[in-house]
Amino acid sequence: RAHFNMFKLLFSCVFLVFLFCHWSLAAPIKNGLLLNGNFEYAPKASALNGTEIIGSMSLPFWRIRGFVEYISSGQKQGDMLLVVPQGGHAARLGNEAQLIQRVE
Repeated sequence: RAHFNMFKLLFSCVFLVFLFCHWSLAAPIKNGLLLNGNFEYAPKASALNGTEIIGSMSLPFWRIRGFVEYISSGQKQGDMLLVVPQGGHAARLGNEAQLIQRVE
């Protein structure tokens, strides 16, 4: 019985992945599923203190709470090279930080 339940779970996961991939190919949405989802619209230079974003509404289409950095792919921080998995920019959240976007 345990093997049967495991098979059902595995089948369900594979089906959901297939369904999501099919849907995403059939209905492409520019810049991800959220507005500025890839963070390509940068905060104004006046809203940055180094890489830290200053102001709760400074990142376009997002509300910020806490310490959030705006980083670019290939940017170095000390000896560490920052990698962005998709696109050229990312938001890095500190402890207790939040990025909020209302979706309707």
